[in-house]
Amino acid sequence: MISDSLTEIAAALETALEKAPVSAGDFSSAEPVVAPEAVPENASENDLPVEMRRMLVFTIAGRARCAPVEHVREIVPITPTTRLPGAPHYVRGLINLRGVLVTVLDAAKCLYGVEADDAVASVLLVEHRGRVAGVIVDDVFDIQSLPASELEDGSILDLHEMVESALA
Repeated sequence: MISDSLTEIAAALETALEKAPVSAGDFSSAEPVVAPEAVPENASENDLPVEMRRMLVFTIAGRARCAPVEHVREIVPITPTTRLPGAPHYVRGLINLRGVLVTVLDAAKCLYGVEADDAVASVLLVEHRGRVAGVIVDDVFDIQSLPASELEDGSILDLHEMVESALA
């Protein structure tokens, strides 16, 4: 009789834990996002959960690129910049964004040697090591969850590395 009650309590606790809400702080951002489907024991390799990554999709010099959405703090319209003497050729200059001076890089010039098309361009604000910098991209399209296995290394832009090289 007592063992039956313990079994019922254990089952109720297990059910409650499965339905309990999970706070955002329970997971580190470094962990991959996995599709929530349960995996049957007899699942083949094709049936396994797929690691998905949330990516911001944009173009640079007419080429589709993406970056992890967590690397982008904000997207703002392009504004005129003040040139910095002695800065690398791909540093467009400074902008004053709500009272904060932000160094702006031209991703097209940095990667391909051509200027970004300012008519459709946007600035991705990236925070790295406590500093904010802007990266000019031609056009921002969407945020998409993409399978990690389908992302090519050349299509993913490491915004932190780009910003770090410019701010060094």
